[in-house]
Amino acid sequence: MVGTSLISDPWFYLVSIPALLLTSISKGSLGLGLGVVAVPLMALHLPVPVVVTLLLPILCLTDLVTLWQYRGEWSWPLLRIVVPAALLGIGLGALAIHHLSETWLRLGVGIISIDFARRRWLESRHSAREVDHRLRPASSVFWGAASGFTSFMANAGEPALAIYLLPYKLTKRCFAGTTTAFFAIVNLAKLVSFSMLGLFTRTTLLASLVLTPLAVFGICAGFWLNRRLNVTLFYKFANIILFVIGTRLLYTSLKVIL
Repeated sequence: MVGTSLISDPWFYLVSIPALLLTSISKGSLGLGLGVVAVPLMALHLPVPVVVTLLLPILCLTDLVTLWQYRGEWSWPLLRIVVPAALLGIGLGALAIHHLSETWLRLGVGIISIDFARRRWLESRHSAREVDHRLRPASSVFWGAASGFTSFMANAGEPALAIYLLPYKLTKRCFAGTTTAFFAIVNLAKLVSFSMLGLFTRTTLLASLVLTPLAVFGICAGFWLNRRLNVTLFYKFANIILFVIGTRLLYTSLKVIL
């Protein structure tokens, strides 16, 4: 399934096109890439490691665009603690990548997807929480490492980072800028790690090249939608997709394990 025929496989485009559009449009309009949606959606047809490897060069390219859009609008006090922790998580992921089976990876992606959708839903129902400005180094290290590890293994680092950032009640642009800067560094570190581990193949690089114009289109569409997009409706739609796909991945994985 994951050979040179991947490029001519209609199912590849059926799962990749909506995944890339959701990711790139959200990144262009909100500064928040929904990579946590892209991986489980594409994992319905492809192995998780292939999906992560395929998406990484595209994400690195879109990171450059969003970094420029949100330049300087990030919280350095938060980043200076959480980024080194994320690099530690990436190192742990590099050690674990060849020791976790595909079934367990799909199970992990399913659990993360369902939990992220659940947290987004609870957040929308309890939006008036107390602002917390205190820096907690232990929390920063834990969630930073968790984000780096899950990003390395399954491109699913956003939930852990969001759990860490949300209590600070940053402004919309500061939250987006901090998230953008964090994942630009994380994705660059992953790019180096993946290259050293020999995870890139001719097939995945070719597939990335084929999908790149779609990501660029999505980013441009996101810029255009910036003032027109109903953010609440967009995320509700994404959360429904995420929950359904996560449930399916959880069910199919548990069938194999049990």
